[in-house]
Amino acid sequence: MTDNPSVTTALVVEDEMLCRLEVRDLLEADGYAVVEAGNAAQALERLDDTVGLVVTDVRMPGPMDGLALAREVMRRRPDMAVVVVSALVAPRPGDLPDGIPFVARPYLESRLHEAIGEALAARAAHG
Repeated sequence: MTDNPSVTTALVVEDEMLCRLEVRDLLEADGYAVVEAGNAAQALERLDDTVGLVVTDVRMPGPMDGLALAREVMRRRPDMAVVVVSALVAPRPGDLPDGIPFVARPYLESRLHEAIGEALAARAAHG
Protein backbone atom coordinates (compact mmCIF):
# COMPACT_ATOMS: atom_id res chain seq x y z
CA MET A 1 0.00 0.00 0.00
CA THR A 2 1.13 3.56 -0.60
CA ASP A 3 3.19 5.29 2.09
CA ASN A 4 0.77 8.22 2.02
CA PRO A 5 -2.94 7.53 1.51
CA SER A 6 -3.44 10.95 -0.09
CA VAL A 7 -0.93 10.08 -2.84
CA THR A 8 -2.61 7.49 -5.01
CA THR A 9 -1.29 8.24 -8.51
CA ALA A 10 2.35 8.08 -9.54
CA LEU A 11 3.88 9.30 -12.79
CA VAL A 12 6.80 7.18 -14.05
CA VAL A 13 9.04 8.98 -16.54
CA GLU A 14 11.45 6.65 -18.32
CA ASP A 15 12.32 6.18 -22.00
CA GLU A 16 13.53 2.58 -21.58
CA MET A 17 10.42 0.42 -21.68
CA LEU A 18 11.74 -2.41 -19.47
CA CYS A 19 12.88 0.01 -16.76
CA ARG A 20 9.55 1.84 -16.94
CA LEU A 21 7.64 -1.44 -16.59
CA GLU A 22 9.79 -2.47 -13.62
CA VAL A 23 9.03 0.74 -11.73
CA ARG A 24 5.37 0.66 -12.76
CA ASP A 25 4.96 -2.90 -11.48
CA LEU A 26 6.62 -2.06 -8.17
CA LEU A 27 4.41 1.01 -7.65
CA GLU A 28 1.23 -0.83 -8.65
CA ALA A 29 2.10 -3.58 -6.16
CA ASP A 30 2.28 -0.82 -3.54
CA GLY A 31 -1.21 0.39 -4.41
CA TYR A 32 -0.48 3.30 -6.72
CA ALA A 33 -2.32 3.98 -9.95
CA VAL A 34 0.45 4.62 -12.47
CA VAL A 35 0.64 7.03 -15.39
CA GLU A 36 3.61 6.59 -17.74
CA ALA A 37 5.65 8.96 -19.89
CA GLY A 38 8.63 8.35 -22.17
CA ASN A 39 10.09 11.83 -21.91
CA ALA A 40 9.81 15.10 -19.99
CA ALA A 41 7.39 16.75 -22.44
CA GLN A 42 4.94 13.85 -22.09
CA ALA A 43 5.39 13.94 -18.33
CA LEU A 44 4.48 17.62 -18.11
CA GLU A 45 1.39 16.98 -20.26
CA ARG A 46 0.31 14.18 -17.90
CA LEU A 47 1.06 16.04 -14.68
CA ASP A 48 -2.31 16.88 -13.18
CA ASP A 49 -3.91 17.23 -9.76
CA THR A 50 -4.31 13.47 -9.36
CA VAL A 51 -0.54 12.86 -9.49
CA GLY A 52 1.21 13.00 -6.13
CA LEU A 53 4.49 11.24 -6.93
CA VAL A 54 6.89 11.46 -9.87
CA VAL A 55 9.67 8.91 -10.40
CA THR A 56 11.94 10.00 -13.24
CA ASP A 57 15.09 8.81 -14.93
CA VAL A 58 17.80 11.41 -15.61
CA ARG A 59 18.69 10.63 -19.22
CA MET A 60 15.90 10.66 -21.77
CA PRO A 61 15.26 12.00 -25.26
CA GLY A 62 14.29 15.60 -25.82
CA PRO A 63 15.59 18.95 -24.65
CA MET A 64 14.74 18.38 -20.98
CA ASP A 65 16.43 15.70 -18.88
CA GLY A 66 15.13 14.28 -15.61
CA LEU A 67 17.03 16.79 -13.48
CA ALA A 68 15.42 19.71 -15.31
CA LEU A 69 12.07 17.91 -15.16
CA ALA A 70 12.37 17.54 -11.38
CA ARG A 71 13.07 21.28 -11.04
CA GLU A 72 10.14 22.16 -13.32
CA VAL A 73 7.76 19.85 -11.46
CA MET A 74 8.77 21.49 -8.18
CA ARG A 75 8.28 24.95 -9.69
CA ARG A 76 4.77 24.02 -10.81
CA ARG A 77 3.82 21.82 -7.86
CA PRO A 78 5.92 22.41 -4.73
CA ASP A 79 3.74 19.84 -2.96
CA MET A 80 4.87 17.07 -5.33
CA ALA A 81 6.98 14.13 -4.16
CA VAL A 82 9.75 13.46 -6.71
CA VAL A 83 12.38 10.72 -6.91
CA VAL A 84 15.19 10.77 -9.50
CA VAL A 85 16.93 7.58 -10.65
CA SER A 86 19.79 6.84 -13.04
CA ALA A 87 22.37 4.24 -13.92
CA LEU A 88 24.58 6.68 -15.79
CA VAL A 89 24.32 10.17 -14.32
CA ALA A 90 24.52 11.22 -10.68
CA PRO A 91 23.36 14.72 -9.80
CA ARG A 92 25.92 17.20 -8.53
CA PRO A 93 25.23 19.38 -5.50
CA GLY A 94 22.61 21.94 -6.47
CA ASP A 95 21.25 19.93 -9.43
CA LEU A 96 18.10 19.00 -7.49
CA PRO A 97 15.87 20.95 -5.14
CA ASP A 98 16.01 19.96 -1.47
CA GLY A 99 13.91 16.95 -0.58
CA ILE A 100 14.31 15.14 -3.89
CA PRO A 101 16.19 11.89 -3.33
CA PHE A 102 18.43 10.30 -5.95
CA VAL A 103 18.62 6.53 -6.41
CA ALA A 104 21.48 4.98 -8.41
CA ARG A 105 20.69 2.00 -10.62
CA PRO A 106 20.83 -0.87 -10.20
CA TYR A 107 18.98 -0.54 -6.93
CA LEU A 108 17.18 -2.80 -4.50
CA GLU A 109 13.42 -2.34 -4.35
CA SER A 110 13.85 -1.44 -0.70
CA ARG A 111 16.05 1.53 -1.67
CA LEU A 112 13.40 2.84 -4.08
CA HIS A 113 10.74 2.43 -1.37
CA GLU A 114 12.99 4.31 1.07
CA ALA A 115 13.50 7.15 -1.43
CA ILE A 116 9.76 7.41 -2.04
CA GLY A 117 9.23 7.67 1.71
CA GLU A 118 11.88 10.41 1.90
CA ALA A 119 10.25 12.34 -0.94
CA LEU A 120 6.77 12.07 0.59
CA ALA A 121 8.10 13.20 3.99
CA ALA A 122 9.88 16.18 2.42
CA ARG A 123 6.69 17.29 0.68
CA ALA A 124 4.63 16.83 3.84
CA ALA A 125 7.11 19.06 5.67
CA HIS A 126 6.58 21.77 3.00
CA GLY A 127 2.79 21.47 3.13
